[in-house]
Amino acid sequence: MLVQNPPSIPTLLVVSLVCFFRGTRLVVDWHNFGYSILALKLGPNHPMVQVSKLYEMTFAKAANANFTVTNAMAKVLKSDFVTKAPVLTLHDRPADLYQPLANSERIAFLQRYPLLAEHFNPIVDGKVRLVVSSTSWTADEDFGIFLDALCSYSASATSSHPQLPELAVVITGKGPQKQYYLDKIKELRSGDSLEMVNIYTDWLSFEDYALLLGSADLGVSLHTSSSGVDLPMKVVDMFGAGLPVAGWSNFAAWPELVTENVNGRGFSSAEGLADILRELFDPDSEQLSHLKKGARLESKRRWGGEWDNIAGKLFGLVS
Repeated sequence: MLVQNPPSIPTLLVVSLVCFFRGTRLVVDWHNFGYSILALKLGPNHPMVQVSKLYEMTFAKAANANFTVTNAMAKVLKSDFVTKAPVLTLHDRPADLYQPLANSERIAFLQRYPLLAEHFNPIVDGKVRLVVSSTSWTADEDFGIFLDALCSYSASATSSHPQLPELAVVITGKGPQKQYYLDKIKELRSGDSLEMVNIYTDWLSFEDYALLLGSADLGVSLHTSSSGVDLPMKVVDMFGAGLPVAGWSNFAAWPELVTENVNGRGFSSAEGLADILRELFDPDSEQLSHLKKGARLESKRRWGGEWDNIAGKLFGLVS
């Protein structure tokens, strides 16, 4: 039986009991730790968080084998959870839906995408740069950092760096903090803090989201990692579309996904992100072009090879 964690409660208890009574081998696919996600809401020292961690550590020992999404997570599972079962790193890879686009495909999508209609010609001509980010608008992604960086970029573009292009920023997703940030964006616009930046929010089908990623110049990830050892799937999808990434990098597992100055850039502050935007979008710079080449190369890494190499061998499906 293969089960993904989280959700941890009551999943790990139920599958452990079922596997025990049926004599079935249990494999847990660790994408994160449930207790670390709960800690975002309650705080790391809350009794429920401590109980959740003990619960997870206890039932982890029932597994006959484990997959983790990062090497860093594998180390935690072996050291803190003290599991004696095999722990194999199975990195996430993009679904086939996410693919680099030919220029004709990019133009075709932008032509029919109403949200960016007024920017169509400038985006195609490279006079406006398209930036995309996705979020669930939750506490583990501080979009205030992104807004501060965009304000700093806009201030530079209207003063010390007049060569910088205008930005069209599309943020996709739904979640509890969305209205808070929409109000903040409205406030910044009224104060002329986003003179060179146009921000839009949207909710797209999987197909159109994949096309939007393939049409963009840069993807931005604000995922901060509740455990420090998980990775944002959104970055995996961006790489699948051949899109270079600027992402929050202040956690242990980040280097397992992004190779600095090859397919993306990491930041740990709003001004750090603003510096990246200024550097990449400077018309005299070739950095963005270099990162795009790296991201397209990264897009060739797919589920087939990863799964067959790791899971396929464990399950005896591949020799």
